[in-house]
Amino acid sequence: MNQFFPTPIIRPDPRLATRMMRAYNEELNQVITYTYQHLLTEGLDNEASELFLDLATEDMAHFHTLGRLIRALGGDPGVTMRMRTPRIDLTGDASCRALPVVRRMLRQDLAAEAASITELESLSAAARDEAVISELREIIRDEREQYERLEALLQKL
Repeated sequence: MNQFFPTPIIRPDPRLATRMMRAYNEELNQVITYTYQHLLTEGLDNEASELFLDLATEDMAHFHTLGRLIRALGGDPGVTMRMRTPRIDLTGDASCRALPVVRRMLRQDLAAEAASITELESLSAAARDEAVISELREIIRDEREQYERLEALLQKL
């Protein structure tokens, strides 16, 4: 059965849309970073590798949601990125070298997640429409859960 659910109306707010671009681009940056980390640790640390892949997938959904919000606010969700993943050589005796690398990745990811949460909270405080605030709060909740998952794995190592 098809039911019609009205889409909340979001008032244009080009300033907020422009401010949101930073968080939008950072989400894509994190998707790429987590994907790289997943590929790098695959077969060496499967728990970390699976976590990185899960986080990349979740952040892709956040990237999509932020893009839709930017568009609804009257902005253009074009991507501006200058990113280079740090090259890490795990050839040779990879298994004994992977653990310190994974720890370093997790510390960097925790810092990125904390910065993302702060940025999203700032955007939520600046938003006027409840629909925008609600979407941002949902992403913030997800990001906090991601932080906790990264922290738990780091403590486990």
